[in-house]
Amino acid sequence: MLKGEFLVPIAKRAYRHLQSHPYFSILMIGFYLVYFIFAFIFALLIKQFSDSYVQLTKIIASLDSQQVSFNSRQFKILESITTHYIVNYRYIFFSIILVGTLIVLMIQLWLSQARKKEYQSYLLLGERVYKLTAQLIMEQLLLINCVLLLIFACYSLFKIPIMNQITQIEATSLQSKLEDYSSIQSSQEGTISSDFESKNFTRFNVNPFLKGEFINNKFSQTNTLIGCLILIMLNLYSGMIIGIPNYIVLSLRKSKLS
Repeated sequence: MLKGEFLVPIAKRAYRHLQSHPYFSILMIGFYLVYFIFAFIFALLIKQFSDSYVQLTKIIASLDSQQVSFNSRQFKILESITTHYIVNYRYIFFSIILVGTLIVLMIQLWLSQARKKEYQSYLLLGERVYKLTAQLIMEQLLLINCVLLLIFACYSLFKIPIMNQITQIEATSLQSKLEDYSSIQSSQEGTISSDFESKNFTRFNVNPFLKGEFINNKFSQTNTLIGCLILIMLNLYSGMIIGIPNYIVLSLRKSKLS
C-alpha cells in the first residue's frame, strides 16, 4: 500500500511533465526507437549465427567421430567464417549499447542544467532527493517502455518476414565469404576449389546444415517469459544509468541549498 502511494503520485507527475513537453518527448522516443531497433537487429543476427555455429560444430564432431568419407573441411571453413561474423556482430552490438549509454548519460546531464530551476524549486519545497530522482527515472522509463512494447509488438506481427530477412542476410554473408575463401584457396590449392564446387558450396548449398528456416530458430519462438525477463533487465539497466547521475547531481544541489 505504501509502495503504491509512493509510486502513483510520482508516475502522475512524470506523465504530466511529458505532456507539457511534447517536443522533447517525441525527440526522446525517436532516439530510443533508433537505439533499440539497431540493438535488436544485431541481437537477432548474433543469435542466428550462434545457432548455426552450434549446429556446424555438432556436424563436424559427428563426421570426425564416424570417420566417414565425406570431408568435414568445408564445414570447418564455414564454422570459422561463422565465428568471424559472431565476433564482429558482438563488437557492433556492444558498441551500440556503449554509445547509447553515453548518449543517455549526456542527455541526463544536459537536463540537469536545462531544468535547474525546476529541480531547485522542488528541493526548496522540501522534496526528497530520492523522490525527485524516481520521477526523473519514471519519465524516461515511460518513454522507453512505449518504444520497447512497440518493437516487440511489431516483431510479433511481422516475425516471419523479419526472420526470413535475417536468414537471408546470414546466407548472403556466408556465401560471400565462402566464395572469397574458395577463390583464394583455388589459386593455392586446386583441390579445395574443386572440392567446394563438387559439393555446391560456392552457391551456398548448406541449407540442410544451417538453421535456415526461422521456425527452427529458438529465438524466433514466442516466449513470454524470456520477453518479460528482457523487459525487466532493460528497465533495471535504464533506471540505473538514468538514476545514478541524477541522484548525484540532486544530492550536490541539495547540499548547496541547505
